[in-house]
Amino acid sequence: MIMNKIYFIILIIGIICCKNNSKEDSAVNVPTINSENTKIDSTLITSQNDSLLTVFYKKYNNERIWQKKENRVFMLNEFYNCEKDGLNPNDYNYSKLNISQLDYDTFSDLEASKYDIEFTKRTRLYVSNISIGKLNPYKLYDDWDLGKKEVDVNKILFDCIDNNNFKEDIESCKPSHFVYKQLQDALKTLKSYPDKQLVPLDINEKIKPNSVSKSVLNLKEKLFYWHDLKRKDSAFTKVYDKVTQLAVKNFQKRHGLIADGIVGKGTIEALNYSRNQRIEQVIVNMERWKWCVNDLGSHYILVNIPDYKLTVYKDNDSILSHNVVVGKPTRSSPILSSKISNIVLNPNWTVPPTILKEDVFPAAIRSRSAFARKGLKIVDFNGNIVNPANWSMENARKYKYVQAPSYNNSLGQMKINFPNKYSVYLHDTNHRNLFINNYRALSSGCIRVENPLNLAEYLINDTLNWNEKKIDSITHEKPLKTRFIKMNQDVYVHQFYWTAWQEKGVLQFREDIYCLDSDLYSKLRN
Repeated sequence: MIMNKIYFIILIIGIICCKNNSKEDSAVNVPTINSENTKIDSTLITSQNDSLLTVFYKKYNNERIWQKKENRVFMLNEFYNCEKDGLNPNDYNYSKLNISQLDYDTFSDLEASKYDIEFTKRTRLYVSNISIGKLNPYKLYDDWDLGKKEVDVNKILFDCIDNNNFKEDIESCKPSHFVYKQLQDALKTLKSYPDKQLVPLDINEKIKPNSVSKSVLNLKEKLFYWHDLKRKDSAFTKVYDKVTQLAVKNFQKRHGLIADGIVGKGTIEALNYSRNQRIEQVIVNMERWKWCVNDLGSHYILVNIPDYKLTVYKDNDSILSHNVVVGKPTRSSPILSSKISNIVLNPNWTVPPTILKEDVFPAAIRSRSAFARKGLKIVDFNGNIVNPANWSMENARKYKYVQAPSYNNSLGQMKINFPNKYSVYLHDTNHRNLFINNYRALSSGCIRVENPLNLAEYLINDTLNWNEKKIDSITHEKPLKTRFIKMNQDVYVHQFYWTAWQEKGVLQFREDIYCLDSDLYSKLRN
């Protein structure tokens, strides 16, 4: 009898355990956000005509998401502080959501449901904007190819909610590159300056050392405002003295200008920018960085087009820096990311279609001697040389136009290949004198590199077979032979466009050579 009672008790315990396990399995299959009944009428969700929103709420059985006050407060703080990332709180309906949430506990079920849906929509928009930017560069530009940056906004929010860790998950969405951090610092610095309208300088008046004029007072006021001029005792005289000259040189350095102390057109244009214009410039550069992938690789070449500068980075340290010549505004250098495939010493130059159309063909129509003057051979598809006398515009597209290797070849002694749809590359040049110019937007789209063989030796990374002496002998051998050298390390190439940043606490600006900043800002704020 006792044994029967024991078996009966064991049986009852087993049934209870099975029921409990069944409940646990059910909880795993249908996530529950709130313990009380807080379901939203599904017609309210579907009326938004947003399939991703419907999927989002379906995961949580159409329950309200924003019951926890701490989660609401966290996201409202993100909306409020989004200006530090170049965004606008109005885009996330911050004021209305913030005021409404103070009365959240008094909401009816319908009011709470509507609030929840609006809060979710604005949070999803914020996560998207902070992760990949507000605008799509592929819809704005035809010379942009950094790869598609895609973000699953729903997944990010699922992680925030399921892990109850909004702070880390939202922060991980934001760009992490050091230049973006510099832009955040620059924006903070600019907003600390007084919102003051300064008298513009006359762009036609050049101010030289020791000159005396009323314009010098305006010049000093601007330099003092931007903290380039420190001494107040110099600020109230009309003399362009040595103290002011040093301040001008400092200003010129910060703006990528020749630091000669002469206040000419370029310096005056930079001085006439207002604080708010500089803030707008920083904001558009932050947007561009949001378009970029967060991981640029551990080893890469970074070309900043407006700065005319190429820098090699490895493990976050800058290794080499080279001046460059970039595409002119009518043939701008594209924004792209790729990986170096090979390096060519003594390259042939096959003239690209744009240069053929705009330069070579018009000159050849006037005189067939243009081919000889440019050092070009006409080659048919069988590899045969065509006599320029037999060339005609009607058959022009049937040929290749090739320049043989030489020191004065348009590509110079070296080029660096990387796959891209624009047929551009990094290369030496036969116009080496251009590197002394301050304005260097002068090429047909490719990036010309100063002292390119130093860069080639570093990238080849083979001191036994391809040291400086060996490379020098190859580029001076007679006759010159084209040599293709495969990379034995992964090095990426990123051609970017940014015109503002802050470096070691110092604001830096560069000329917007392709006139992109103002247009982008107006699109961001529309």
